[in-house]
Amino acid sequence: MLLSADQSAAPQCLSPIARSWVRCRDLGLSRANPPSLDLLAQVELEGRKDQHRILVHLAANELIILRRAITGGDGIVLLADPNGTILDGCGESSFAGKAQRVSLLPGATWSEGSEGTNAIGTALMERRLVQVSGDQHFLDENRFLICTAMPVMNPTGQVAGILDISGDVRNPPAHASMLLLLATARIEHAWVSQHCAHDLLAAFHPHPDWLGTANEGLLAFRHEILVAANPAALRLLGLDPVAINRIRWSEIFSNPPSYGRVELFPRNHSGVFYGNVQKPQTASVTVRSSAESNSPEILVRDGAIWDSESIQMLTKAKRAFEASVPILLQGETGTGKEVFVQALHRLSSRASAPLVPVNCAAIPEGLQEAEMFGYEDGAFTGARRKGNPGYIRRADGGTLFLDEIGDMPLALQAQLLRVLQDGEVTPLGASRSVRVDFRLVAATHCDLQAAVADGRFRADLYYRLRHMVLCLPPLRKRRNLAGILDAMLASLNGEARGVRLTPAARQMLLDHSWPGNLRELSNLLHTLLALAEDDSWIDTDSLPQDIAMSMEVEQSGKLSDVADDLLRKTIHQHSGNMTAAARQLGLHRSTLYRRLSGL
Repeated sequence: MLLSADQSAAPQCLSPIARSWVRCRDLGLSRANPPSLDLLAQVELEGRKDQHRILVHLAANELIILRRAITGGDGIVLLADPNGTILDGCGESSFAGKAQRVSLLPGATWSEGSEGTNAIGTALMERRLVQVSGDQHFLDENRFLICTAMPVMNPTGQVAGILDISGDVRNPPAHASMLLLLATARIEHAWVSQHCAHDLLAAFHPHPDWLGTANEGLLAFRHEILVAANPAALRLLGLDPVAINRIRWSEIFSNPPSYGRVELFPRNHSGVFYGNVQKPQTASVTVRSSAESNSPEILVRDGAIWDSESIQMLTKAKRAFEASVPILLQGETGTGKEVFVQALHRLSSRASAPLVPVNCAAIPEGLQEAEMFGYEDGAFTGARRKGNPGYIRRADGGTLFLDEIGDMPLALQAQLLRVLQDGEVTPLGASRSVRVDFRLVAATHCDLQAAVADGRFRADLYYRLRHMVLCLPPLRKRRNLAGILDAMLASLNGEARGVRLTPAARQMLLDHSWPGNLRELSNLLHTLLALAEDDSWIDTDSLPQDIAMSMEVEQSGKLSDVADDLLRKTIHQHSGNMTAAARQLGLHRSTLYRRLSGL
């Protein structure tokens, strides 16, 4: 058997596959267990993909590149979330049928707890590249596979997901490990460079020719504190991810930051890095809506909208924050809860201390307690050497942001409540508790009161959190939607480039319900402007079909109430101007044309 030679060794001395088998046996799994064939419903899968939207977006092109690069065998390329649930994939149909036999498909979960030793689940547990070939799989049904998986790390050093290449063990995909290393490096580099552009960015490498590639180290600093890094930077500097949100520029480099091509001198070892340091990009634009001259100014900063209402809400939150009052943010997906917390932390007396964001729905299965409360060296099989402080201790002195707290498991809720009551945390494997001091902000898009009634959320924790409840309004309920639209266009340089919306396109956007809220609006405008020429108009035919279709469904009811003679009269009043006539009737222009064609 696989463990016969290793099972007497200390857990840290075992191979990754052997450690995984130990965990599977500890879970009570049997090799004869059939694989789980359960898939998430499409609605749930889409919700999961939206939850990990940045990862899905950055990985989309890499999945295509990986599939094209596989040579010497057929196979599939997969992207999974931190729970091991497959979000996306592509591959050859010749192998897809075999993969379907064991639900190696989007919506299936391939954690160790559900599928035993497998590349996705074991890579999540080991936090490293893992290949599982043939009978190294714990479940007999999976032994026809050879799978290679590599974790993708987000800019704060947490596992964001998994890239996987799977194929038939008799005809394995070639160069899988090298391809995955390159793909994950590109994703991790893009994540920092694209999403930390408003921070000071330092790129560096011992060899100048490697600057500008995905292999360069990339650090982001805010107020001289390290707030993001790609794994390449951590490796080059010999830093642990726990350093993020904790250490300053001066603790990493001996020379102060200067912009442009520079030489950087690391403090922890001799030598020099060749670097390129970029200034933070300007992140805010203030405009007054031309459509509503009496409306207040609107500030766009870091993708969020700040008007008198939201600024008043932020001011109120800051007073509660400074008084150690827990804050609970409620709002639909895309309303800007995380950006609100970032602004709150930045304006608070704890701005120089860490802000530790935790997505409670994305903590890997089986690691919730360890990741939240930390653990000591050797606390369990597969534990990292020197242990892990956990999210709560990382937030000591600063802010702990628990996003999607409604998805936190009940057992974890009880332990969190004890930490909030006692101000102490006990890491796994530790004999003593550790004092912690942090400000707590929680957020959710679900109805926590209903979750309490259903027994999915602890009532005592709910009442502990709801000292101050702030509800971020959905975009469709914002009072000055026209001003918000103008402000976001200006913030994306649309006004500077002379790109404008036609009245019909503008009205269609104002009438849309925006289920994705500010994120949906920002993404749409960014795409429209990217495709538009300078000094041009964006008309309705440039808008996504789903927006046009939803508008037409809403308008179909209105149309049935409009008499044919009124249609003709209105068109005549506007001298045949269909756009103006449609606007007066409250219809979309294409809907009006179709109605006229039937007269």
